Amino acid sequence: MSAAAEYLTDSRPRFRQPSAADLCMAVPCMTTDETNEKVMEMFSRHRDLVSLPVVEGRRPIGLINRSIFLSQMSKQFRMELYGRKSCIAFMDKEPLVVDAAMDIDTLTFKTVEHGEKALSDGFIITQGGAFLGVGNGLQLMRVVADMQASRNRQIMHSIEYASVIQQSTLRSSREALARACPAADLVWEPRDVVGGDFYQFSEGEGGWFGAVADCTGHGVPGAFMTLIASSALTQALDQHGTRDPAQLLGAVNRSIKQTLGQQGGEDATPGSDDGMDAAFFWFEPGSRRLVFAGARLALFVLPPGGTEVELVEGQRKGVGYVDSEAGYAWNNHERTLEAGSLVFITTDGLIDQVGGPRAIALGKKRVREAVLAAPARTPAAVNGAVLEALRAWQGAHHRRDDLTFFSFCA
Repeated sequence: MSAAAEYLTDSRPRFRQPSAADLCMAVPCMTTDETNEKVMEMFSRHRDLVSLPVVEGRRPIGLINRSIFLSQMSKQFRMELYGRKSCIAFMDKEPLVVDAAMDIDTLTFKTVEHGEKALSDGFIITQGGAFLGVGNGLQLMRVVADMQASRNRQIMHSIEYASVIQQSTLRSSREALARACPAADLVWEPRDVVGGDFYQFSEGEGGWFGAVADCTGHGVPGAFMTLIASSALTQALDQHGTRDPAQLLGAVNRSIKQTLGQQGGEDATPGSDDGMDAAFFWFEPGSRRLVFAGARLALFVLPPGGTEVELVEGQRKGVGYVDSEAGYAWNNHERTLEAGSLVFITTDGLIDQVGGPRAIALGKKRVREAVLAAPARTPAAVNGAVLEALRAWQGAHHRRDDLTFFSFCA
């Protein structure tokens, strides 16, 4: 059975929203003509009773808190003065009263709104306006915690399946890369279960196309953006082919803007401002011709035997955002690489990672140093050295963003 079929036929029970009735405990209650002596007797008989409801007919009118009552009645002459008087003398005349059908989310808001006494004293539960029982704050907190845990499990199940979908969409690109350039090496590590970085590789006549992109956000929002952006890139490749990265950036820019309604202009009121940073390239192994176009991402080139890593900067204009004009044109950087040159591309999750003794970004300079420090000039060795440098730099700091970097040799 496929992952999708297994998910759709999942028979695990779904979360049921509990109500106030699930918290209801049957307890004795007092009537308005009963005395404080009777209340004292009731508290003595029921040691675990926190509060004692007071009813008029079957309608609840108050709640007597055990601690407050015993504290008041223990004072000198209080029993003589109040013992035979109505129990309403020490009751809270404005307790929280809720209907048994009230859902727990609403009950939680009501309890918080009512104040601390609703948690400590508890609340009265009715059915059709008639007294049914009481609930207490500890029970409520336990149920809320259980509900949250159940919801979290459902959310995580959905996110884990989203990860299956996201990785499935990337699998064909991995396979295309393995055919086009078997020695290439790719690191893709979402910060969360799913992420906002994606890559795409396609074979073409005489060469192959590659894209590494960082969409707005990470986690689930970022993953949604990768689906929009990768779909736009697939359509652009079908329409324009693989040889012109700058043209492809322009086509994806227009597609994202149209999909998200981010056309810009004085009269536009877009509901979002999302897009991506990207590095697109076309490489011909026979001639070692490389054509690169970047949208806020750069390309690193290390010549064979070289002691410096050259940085080829992309343009400082993102793809798809409100301020990225629909007609904006990116430029291609074209060059012929020396045999054995290493090309390295990364999203900003690597460069912007905070760490070190001063908690600052790793930066492009340290990335270059890590590339140069690799034990061999192979893609796998370079990526391994960069990953090791990143982890040493990050230390105990939290991972800030998704991580994707890629290298190949000409």
